[in-house]
Amino acid sequence: MNHPVTFTAMTYNLWGGWRFDERRGPLTELLTRRSPDLLATQELHPDSRAAVDAALTGHDRVRDGFEGWATRSNLWWQRDLFTELDHGATDVGIWSEHARLFWVRLACPAAGTELVFATAHLTWPGHPREIADDRSPRVDQSRAIVAELARLTGDAAVLFCADTNDYARPLWTFYDGAYREPFGQLGTVAPATHPVYPLPLDKPRQWPDTYPAAKTIDWQFFRGPLRAAGAEVVEYFSGGVAPSDHKPVQCTYRFTS
Repeated sequence: MNHPVTFTAMTYNLWGGWRFDERRGPLTELLTRRSPDLLATQELHPDSRAAVDAALTGHDRVRDGFEGWATRSNLWWQRDLFTELDHGATDVGIWSEHARLFWVRLACPAAGTELVFATAHLTWPGHPREIADDRSPRVDQSRAIVAELARLTGDAAVLFCADTNDYARPLWTFYDGAYREPFGQLGTVAPATHPVYPLPLDKPRQWPDTYPAAKTIDWQFFRGPLRAAGAEVVEYFSGGVAPSDHKPVQCTYRFTS
């Protein structure tokens, strides 16, 4: 007889290579302290990927020759709890080179079930194409993600983590696709996840300044036989330095029958 299995999942935008020498230590410390069973990343960089590998020594990740797994996103899982069955990177219309819906199908032997774990980074509102036509691509991107995950999973458990770069329409698209998010299910409101003050304020910018607006753009969405048991936007500094200009979101889930 399989017993209820609980696991933690973190989604984290790692801010590319900006000031990474300064942020490497805080990132390593945070991941070592928190050690989520599942980790989804956005704005990945080869240096940050190596730092995550060094911090999460009990985890595996997707290993694939496609460049996006090193420069856009990757997915880590605790090897004593999950085993990889399959993975892929699907083009869902995100306007960045090598940007995809990144996913991995995992077996959880202790629960006698499977989980599709996925991530994406929807197009940033300051993209020149969006500025030129004044139209958001994020609704079409989120609809494509919902459709692709439905094709991959059917009624199986799926956990999708994202930097949505938007506070409304993409979220409604996932709700329309029968997804829920932990904060709402638990009867609370998600705190802002971006920006982490004061890290970004000296970053060179050639785009409209959106940093003064605190916003919740980092989310976890789940569907199928999963239930949220906890949700937190994590505040973490070490030596006065945060690991990223985004805050990580860590949630606890339980497989249900």
